[in-house]
Amino acid sequence: MITLVLIPSTALLVLWAAFTAVLVTDIRELRTTAALTEQVATPVITVIGELQRERRATMDSASGTERTASRLEFTRQETTRAVETLQQHLRAFGEDDLPQQAQDFQRALNRLEAHRQKVDGLSPAERTLEEAATAYTETIESGLRVWDAQVERADSAQVPALRSLTSLVRTRELLNQQDAVLAHAVAVNAFPAEAHSQFAAAAGAQHYTWGRVGAELSDEDSEEYLLLESYSSLQSVYQLQESIISMPIRGENTVPVNATAWRGAAEAVDLRMRGVEETQTEQVTAFSHSQSAELRNSVLLMSVPALVAALASTAVAVGGTQRLGRRLQHLRILTLEHARVRLPEVTARLRAGGSVDVDTEVPELRVHVRDEIGQMAEAFNDAQRAAVAAAVEEAQVRAGVRAMFRNIARRTQSLVHRQLGLLDTLERSETDPAVLEALFRIDHFSTQLRRNAENLMLLSGDDPVRRGLGPVGLHEAVRAAASEIEDYARVRIVGLPAVALRGDVGTDTVRLLAELLENATSFSPPGTEVTVRGRETEHGGHVLEVEDHGLGMTEAQLSSSNVLLADPPRFDLARMREDSNLGLFVVATIAARHGFEVTLQVSPHQGTRAVVLIPRGALAAPEEAPLLPGATGPQRRPVVGPGPAAPAVDPAGVPAAPAEVSREPRPNVRAPAAPRSQGGPANGDALPGGAEEDTYMGLPRRRRKHAAVTEKAPAVSAQAPGEQRSLSDIRSMMSAFQSGTLRGRAESEELDEGGARGARPGERSKG
Repeated sequence: MITLVLIPSTALLVLWAAFTAVLVTDIRELRTTAALTEQVATPVITVIGELQRERRATMDSASGTERTASRLEFTRQETTRAVETLQQHLRAFGEDDLPQQAQDFQRALNRLEAHRQKVDGLSPAERTLEEAATAYTETIESGLRVWDAQVERADSAQVPALRSLTSLVRTRELLNQQDAVLAHAVAVNAFPAEAHSQFAAAAGAQHYTWGRVGAELSDEDSEEYLLLESYSSLQSVYQLQESIISMPIRGENTVPVNATAWRGAAEAVDLRMRGVEETQTEQVTAFSHSQSAELRNSVLLMSVPALVAALASTAVAVGGTQRLGRRLQHLRILTLEHARVRLPEVTARLRAGGSVDVDTEVPELRVHVRDEIGQMAEAFNDAQRAAVAAAVEEAQVRAGVRAMFRNIARRTQSLVHRQLGLLDTLERSETDPAVLEALFRIDHFSTQLRRNAENLMLLSGDDPVRRGLGPVGLHEAVRAAASEIEDYARVRIVGLPAVALRGDVGTDTVRLLAELLENATSFSPPGTEVTVRGRETEHGGHVLEVEDHGLGMTEAQLSSSNVLLADPPRFDLARMREDSNLGLFVVATIAARHGFEVTLQVSPHQGTRAVVLIPRGALAAPEEAPLLPGATGPQRRPVVGPGPAAPAVDPAGVPAAPAEVSREPRPNVRAPAAPRSQGGPANGDALPGGAEEDTYMGLPRRRRKHAAVTEKAPAVSAQAPGEQRSLSDIRSMMSAFQSGTLRGRAESEELDEGGARGARPGERSKG
């Protein structure tokens, strides 16, 4: 705003400066003209007069007498002093201030001494008009041009007076040229035709320039011209000129007039003209000074008030703009404070679940002046109130949506728990292998549905109901995570460390790994494996790597996903799109809760590798670690003895309930056991409860330790490793497996033993 005000003010000041500069330039030119007229032109006239006398003395010296030689020496000295005075005045000016004509005249004067030496080298008879007088005439003409330059530089009001003065000086020079011709004729006592021609030309030019003197003067200044015109000596000069010009030329004539009469009349006229020159010179100088003074006064009267008015208007405009700017600055500060500090704080408080009072959080700006800025402040009050109210309303809507999803997830989870309990009852009572297979698949899908409901609860800000109460082995956590995805058979576990996770960490770790495994199986070809491997880090933590062999991810997708995993934002339904990956939000939320570090990398074998860094603080103490089947490294085996046994812990870290509580919701871990070659635990894995496991054609086969039970179980004939089992054999095997499981449970209830259960395919511990 100050810039907008300063632009016209600056333009006004520039115009004032330009106008003042023009006037000051005019004043300077007037002063320069006056100074040149006073300090240069006047001394030039003096030098011209001395040169005229020296020229006549030089012509007189042609007679060869001592008197004329002495007079020539005297006139030379007078001329030298006049030239030195002029040189001093010229040195007071710079080269830029001196006109070119003055500099030419100065150079001509410098050549005067050489001409004198030349004249001195001539005999009196050789000192002709051509040899002796021409140089003086040319030097005097150079001085007259200085006055012509003054006319060109002068102000228009001074031009007539300067032209008249210049014509007067030139008239006097022409009269002196005639006098020099006659002086030389008297000295040599001859008046040749050449001298007659020079005299006649000078006389004609004199009459012309004398007429210009009067033509250029005003009525007030022409009074002296008229007096000089009627001067008797001038009339005598005119008469003598006519007699000389009209005289016939006959060879070497003698002097045509009385030399004494011409000399007296010519000197009287020259003296009178010199007086008029001095008077007019003084008038020109005085006029220049007076005109420059008047112009200076005009500049002061016009320029100074204009400058004061421009500065005053600029000061008033800048002051008003500064007051307006301070008001706008105050409004800007409050606006930025509301936009960058207060509104984000209110939004953060609302997202954290706090309450906000709109009237308290929106202080109104006090409006003192109801101009445009005051109206802007009132509009800002309305805007910030509307913004806070909208934020509160949006937070309420989001909280309601989260509560709705949370309730839906809880109801879904409750129904799924009941469904899993019903499926458990049906599985225990069913002996038909085909029906049992269908029940197992339904049980597996129900487990996935329960995981999705728990993820929805997790994203809506609630904690799932399933919680781990005891340590969970890392190997069991990976197997439990694999059992919760559809393509569990493609998961391959390679070399996991023999460590256990804390109970509160184990359940969430199962969910985290289940999401990573589901993503890996979903975005890789069906026939490929998803490998899970682990290792210990230098700082006591452990690293899990989930690697697939799919198409992989682009650099942009990897970067955005790793940013999400490193710093998970608050789950916002408004930002969700159709292609949003909820699994990454679940993984990021769980990782942030327990201090995990999850990153996605490009697999060296084509695909994507998810790296999960488990910190040391998430691990259980070695003495608390449970039995770790299938894990590498030293393991702690549970001690089974008489008395009530400790409840077995399932792979998700949830203690198994007694067998008679069969209607409780089922846990999230079921060892996959459909009639497929990949189902069941890995070959060689130990089963809890002391049961020994063997596999045949990829299916688990138990060897019971009670003979009575063994006798009742249908026998299964051994086959060669490469031979295929028939459908009837598979049906018989599954029936025998189911019967043996039911008898084992019955015996367990009769003996009241709380030992570990045998994990059959598809079976889950009670949770």
